[in-house]
Amino acid sequence: MNLDYRNIATLLSLNTINVILNVVNSTLMVYFFGTSAEVEAFFAASVLGTTVSRFVNAGQLVEVVVARYHRIKSEVNTAAAMSIVATLANYIVGIAFVLVLLFIASGTDVVNLLVPGFKLTTKEQVWQIFCFTGFLLPIQIATNVFQGMLNAENIYGKTEFTSTISQLVHVLILCIWGRDGNIWSLVAALFISVLAQFGTVVYYLRQIHYRHTWLFRNPHFPLRELSSTLMATSTYMGGVQVYTFIFNAALSLLPSGTYALFRYAELIYGKVANVFLIPVSTVFFNEINRLLHQNNGQLIKAFVAKNLNFSYFIGFLVLIPFVAGGQYLIWTLWGGVKFNAQDVESVYQLLCVFFAAMICTGPYMIYRKLAVSVTNPELQYYFWSVVHVLSALFSYFIIQTFGFTGVLIHLFTHSTFMALVPLLTVWTKKKAYFGFYEGGEVLKITFAFLVSVSVGWLTKGYWQDISHYNKLASFFIGASLACVAILVFIGICLLLKVTDLQIIREKISKRISK
Repeated sequence: MNLDYRNIATLLSLNTINVILNVVNSTLMVYFFGTSAEVEAFFAASVLGTTVSRFVNAGQLVEVVVARYHRIKSEVNTAAAMSIVATLANYIVGIAFVLVLLFIASGTDVVNLLVPGFKLTTKEQVWQIFCFTGFLLPIQIATNVFQGMLNAENIYGKTEFTSTISQLVHVLILCIWGRDGNIWSLVAALFISVLAQFGTVVYYLRQIHYRHTWLFRNPHFPLRELSSTLMATSTYMGGVQVYTFIFNAALSLLPSGTYALFRYAELIYGKVANVFLIPVSTVFFNEINRLLHQNNGQLIKAFVAKNLNFSYFIGFLVLIPFVAGGQYLIWTLWGGVKFNAQDVESVYQLLCVFFAAMICTGPYMIYRKLAVSVTNPELQYYFWSVVHVLSALFSYFIIQTFGFTGVLIHLFTHSTFMALVPLLTVWTKKKAYFGFYEGGEVLKITFAFLVSVSVGWLTKGYWQDISHYNKLASFFIGASLACVAILVFIGICLLLKVTDLQIIREKISKRISK
């Protein structure tokens, strides 16, 4: 069977708008705040918020409950399936609210553990910002839970549109209040955008006739099973927290501004990964749950292989133009008094590694969805907890030894080992469903990648360093280099008849001929 290119394209289109808005947002942040201590405080407070979110394992629990949602819906009815989502939301939103209060009550103690290298005044500002933004976390967690249910209902594009609303509001508020470099404008923008996103989700929930129930006991999601899931995800959460605190501590001990540079790169990467990889894994998750009812191992293996091939192609599709023209494009957007050429080079190196790691992130997301559907999902959470602890120790050692280069090494190794966990879980527990890359397709795509990168580097050699050009010239050079590299890549893929491109080309030709 072929991939659901139509729904994947819908999600890609909406997510592309989101990544454009995110670039605009990050560009405004760079112009208004640069790599100042104030923006590092905001980023650290955001990480502290992510820590709370991970304490309640929102993402992992949504994965587990969506698999159960499909089963309850087919065995009982839609209302029963919706009730288990409500029960989950009641538990984790309540826990998140309590955790926020505890973190606030701790003062700067938790902040000292997270970013020991920051100055005392910056640490105090981290805590002050979290006192406001922390109360947004229960709302964000509820939004994520209900977005998972909307995806489970095959309502593609609606959840992405809620992110579009959020990003747009964030940009508008920042334009109005951020010009004077007041860091509280970022807090206000975050506050209003989160509420706007939640309001949009509520609107879509009403469209599917969702009615929230305040149940803490649910016959379709027994507490015994919920406790078993929570035990596994809590172990995973413990490993993630060890990783988060140790990695951020190592970052905070690097020269001033490095922490902000890393977070700027992470902002861009997160949105780009959402654009290109989440649509594939989201559609895959729903399709694989449908195929499981047919109990056809060969069909599932073939479908997994097709998704892996496509994610491999997508990873290079993102990496190639950025490697070729990324430096010039970043200089165009961010270069200036508060963001010099060295800062641009650092962000460029970080993003090259982030995008290269997408080659591992694709199979990680696909095998993760498959493992949740066909194996005991708790198993891989235990393995991930071990990976996070070992990765945390490695990150501290490698960053303290090699500095910024250590950050680059760690990013790629961490992504690789994270991807191995669900792959090995499916391989050892459900080998009948274990699909893998098609060798011929991988060779074609790899060859196209090597040629296009070579052409990109040769073309790049004709131009001087980024600081020699103004913004307009830099944009023209960066866009030209990116276009040349991507055209070479796609052209060679077409010549070698890469399957996915052939199918997409045929579908477009049929649509045009109508």
